[in-house]
Amino acid sequence: MDFPFQNCIVSAESLSVQQVRDILEYHHGMTYILLDLQRLEEELLKLAEQNIVTPYLSSLEQVYLKRLTSGKRKREWLGGRFAAKYVAAGVLTQNGNALPWANLAVIADKNGRPFLAAGKKGAGLPDISISHSATLAAAMAVSTGLCGIDIQKVTDRVVKVRERFCSPNEAHIITSFFNASGAKKSSSLTKLWAAKEALRKVANMNSLPGFLELELTEINGGPSYKGPASWRFVFTWQHIDMHGNPAPQQCRVAVSQIADYALALTARSDTVD
Repeated sequence: MDFPFQNCIVSAESLSVQQVRDILEYHHGMTYILLDLQRLEEELLKLAEQNIVTPYLSSLEQVYLKRLTSGKRKREWLGGRFAAKYVAAGVLTQNGNALPWANLAVIADKNGRPFLAAGKKGAGLPDISISHSATLAAAMAVSTGLCGIDIQKVTDRVVKVRERFCSPNEAHIITSFFNASGAKKSSSLTKLWAAKEALRKVANMNSLPGFLELELTEINGGPSYKGPASWRFVFTWQHIDMHGNPAPQQCRVAVSQIADYALALTARSDTVD
């Protein structure tokens, strides 16, 4: 029996891939997906685990899966892998290079950032990014450069720790733009947190930028936008160029709210810091 993967996909029509590309001004191949981890667990319970993992996981991934004893960790790990392979396969198909999922392995680099490998090869494969929060997993893939995705469930915790990731100027920007107070404050702060998490995933630095090093400068709806669900967050940060000099860099993040989750996606076509 084939694994009913489609049953686990969450509709994300509020933020289409084309909207993301327009908001980011990114002009290359891109896919992203959200998975419901509770639905995934329900489907896994219906089927014998060994019957479903073989077609979708590499041999090394199957070995790693057997080592996981926590049901929650296993669900999150499988959700992230399935989501990453789904989006990567989408980009590869767009480029005419379709590969079976079992031929794709999701591996972590020394900083914990996931990347794809096919056999012993990693070059030429899409860049991927994975995130999960509460009952949702998210993954993104791009054909050129680097990508970053982050999903965060809205909770009051962000208000208690806002000084760690939100400067007074940024607090003013998001409060003014979203007219945030009360419960809306948690929602707007979670959007900022998710956006900065996504940006850190495309930094491509040996030392990742701190949350307060990424400075929000403006928020707008972005092009082709006709509703209240998606926004463009514009950031700047100081990075060191190839000559060792500090240089400001501007970057964009597409941010959306889906139910009680904040979703943030970003991509960069250059890979030079």
